[in-house]
Amino acid sequence: MSAMALAIASTAMAQEAKVDRPGYSLQVARQGDAPVAIVFESGFGQGAGVWQGVVDELGATCGCVAYSRAGLGKSGTDGKPKTIEAHLQDLGAVIDAQAKGRKVVLVGHSYGGLLVTEYARLHPERVQGLVLVDPATMGQRVAFKQADAARVAADDKALLSMLPPKLAEDYTLLVTQLDEPANATPHAQPDVPVALLTSTQVVTEPFVFEETAAGKALWKQQHAQLFATYARGEHLYFRTGHNIHREDPKAVADAIRVILADAKSTED
Repeated sequence: MSAMALAIASTAMAQEAKVDRPGYSLQVARQGDAPVAIVFESGFGQGAGVWQGVVDELGATCGCVAYSRAGLGKSGTDGKPKTIEAHLQDLGAVIDAQAKGRKVVLVGHSYGGLLVTEYARLHPERVQGLVLVDPATMGQRVAFKQADAARVAADDKALLSMLPPKLAEDYTLLVTQLDEPANATPHAQPDVPVALLTSTQVVTEPFVFEETAAGKALWKQQHAQLFATYARGEHLYFRTGHNIHREDPKAVADAIRVILADAKSTED
């Protein structure tokens, strides 16, 4: 969940729009139209542009919808730190505005993976399938702190020193929520197809606990536990870093196509 705010890359087929929220608006980039919309949710601190390689792989008629959360890219903000629940409300507003009357395939990376997982759990009637790209999980902080609380605290301090003030406020609120012990208990998930993509790379000089051998083992364990809550799907492993969608956009596009094919076969 590294901090990075990238503006959406413009393409000939992309259409920009705004989704109004109380006190601010969210910038949305939409490409093409399709019976099932593909809605992208970025990692912490990242704007919509990080998905452009995947969108390009899917093509001009993909029905792709990417947006930047409040305070990122060209999206506005009311200046208040956002809880998980507030981000879920914004995601719901984007879906309601950009996929009226249609189900969606949700694609989320890192913190965005956590958000789409939670959205699908709370609103299964709107979701056709999930593509989780090295997702954060509700239980990861509890597991990491049990394994190495001192390292997690040091990582938090280092990250907070690097983040802009508003993102630092969001991060502080987020980890406070994730530190709740109840998060260690997995929730039942909806009966939708899921593709879960896990990074297996261990870094020689790790920046955060997740990049160490011990942290990566727990990361994979968290993903295995998450995948076990779904009735169907595929769990794929990649020898890449955390940003699978940027290192191998074709692999993410292929996973989306599998979920879309499942949706079509279900309708048939």
